[in-house]
Amino acid sequence: MVKICFYVLCALFMISCSFQKKSQELDFTQLIPAKPDKRFFQMEGYCVWCNGAVKGEDGKYHLFFSRWPESRGFDAWVTHSEIAHAVSDSLLGPYVFHDIAIPHRGNQYWDGAYAHNPHVLKEGDTYYLYYTGNRGSGYWYHTADTVKPTMNDREWWINRNNQRIGVAVAKSPYGPWKRFDKPLIDISEGRKTTGVPTVSKRPEGKYMMVYKSVTDNGTFKGGGVVHHVALADHPLGPFVDYDKPFVVSSKSDFPIDDHVEWYQDGKYYCIAKDHAGSKENSLTKFGKALILFESEDGLNWQLAENALVHEFHMEFSDGTQMDFERLEMPKVYMEDGKIKALFLAAKPVGVSKSFSIVLPVQ
Repeated sequence: MVKICFYVLCALFMISCSFQKKSQELDFTQLIPAKPDKRFFQMEGYCVWCNGAVKGEDGKYHLFFSRWPESRGFDAWVTHSEIAHAVSDSLLGPYVFHDIAIPHRGNQYWDGAYAHNPHVLKEGDTYYLYYTGNRGSGYWYHTADTVKPTMNDREWWINRNNQRIGVAVAKSPYGPWKRFDKPLIDISEGRKTTGVPTVSKRPEGKYMMVYKSVTDNGTFKGGGVVHHVALADHPLGPFVDYDKPFVVSSKSDFPIDDHVEWYQDGKYYCIAKDHAGSKENSLTKFGKALILFESEDGLNWQLAENALVHEFHMEFSDGTQMDFERLEMPKVYMEDGKIKALFLAAKPVGVSKSFSIVLPVQ
């Protein structure tokens, strides 16, 4: 009888532990409101993209985002983008434009024509603003504001092929931002571009960057897209690549795009856009969607059990609905080790202008 009771107690303990582990698994379909309020950040005359917030010493929330003239069209993100700064008393907004953090500074600089993909890390009393920069041939400086660059233009690809990763440093989110004359992550053998950096601090004190590169296959536009994990002892690097690609798929040479990583409850997480064009070559059954990955060490990743973060459709609290052509560039805001908000860049179907969506996370 005693043995039976012991085995029963052991079984109950194991069931309890299993249930507790299950309850700790992130499930964004439960954490994000099913019908959120419309918390948008948009600017008259501009497309808005790549938005994420940090809390300043002034107690305010500082949103760093990419913007470019709406008159140039959506594809001008690669030719005319600059990084701007908005401020709010509340994490969820509304945010009010304040200044340009990383402006254009001339084609003599590696990042003189364009700054995009901002990602802010506050470490001690210093703010590190990571971004993608490029320069072109100078062609776009001599075109009218109504000329819309497209991927059919050779000059568009010249800008894109010059993408590199940089960082700017400031003691305040209001700046001034110190920029550097060389990229933080330049190209190396086999790589045509580098871009889309996200940096987070690991529990042991190292800094982890995840970024992407375009493979140099000898052609003008390059080949497939590879994501990398790199580690450094300091926010300014040097960052050393881990020898295994971040996420790969036998179905595609460009499986994911536009990602963010963080550490929570003893595990690493990543939200990324499934870059598949159809359900047949997607990483999940959801097709085009934002999906969740997890890792025990931040180096070796797999799809999370609750992989879906958000599909490309939203219904809002006022009863309206939106379908999105693009819903990407996720950024998380964390306090006390937990996510409090998810920032997304959005472009609805049939709309040329893009904007930011802020979603509370429960």
